[in-house]
Amino acid sequence: MEIRWLGNSTFEVKSLVGVVVVDHQGDIPPTSELKDENTVFVYSQGERSSHPVSDSQVISGPGEYEVSGLSIRGVATPADDPAISNEINTVYIIDADGLQVATLGNPGYQPSAQSVQQISKVDILIVNTASQGLEPEDMSAVIRNLEPKMIVPSGYDSEAGKPSAAMQRFLTELGVKVIEPTSKLSVAKNALPDERAVVVLQQVQ
Repeated sequence: MEIRWLGNSTFEVKSLVGVVVVDHQGDIPPTSELKDENTVFVYSQGERSSHPVSDSQVISGPGEYEVSGLSIRGVATPADDPAISNEINTVYIIDADGLQVATLGNPGYQPSAQSVQQISKVDILIVNTASQGLEPEDMSAVIRNLEPKMIVPSGYDSEAGKPSAAMQRFLTELGVKVIEPTSKLSVAKNALPDERAVVVLQQVQ
């Protein structure tokens, strides 16, 4: 499996059976221009009708999806304080190549115990630090509950050669002091680290 950061909140998860693009920005390219015709676009927030019209597979919202060999689950978490808003954020769990990859989306409130149970433990957790509604300590609690082997955050500023302010707060909360940015994460089930690792990706140009 390969994971790349395409900038902003967009990640690409490429497996042997297909590609999942998370929170794509802008218009979705026609299938004729996609490198892998078995590409699924998933969105953490908003209804299907609020996303670009496309002949590609587009998923928005909670549920269980089977798309051409790709197994994707969407679990609802609050996008804001449930006391003032019913808006939801969807955490997607991609099951491919023997790995469980969760994309946290943009939760604005601590997920319930039921949601955490539905998400279950994951191998790799993708975190968008730029638009994260959770405070660092709340994010740490989510990570402790999910127990990922690897964490992949967004937000490395390649031009400045350092993490963004939001990413730096995230790394500090996790106790990460040294990073070695890379263009992509290539990982297999039998090569997961024994201890939790944070992988910082450079934006694909």
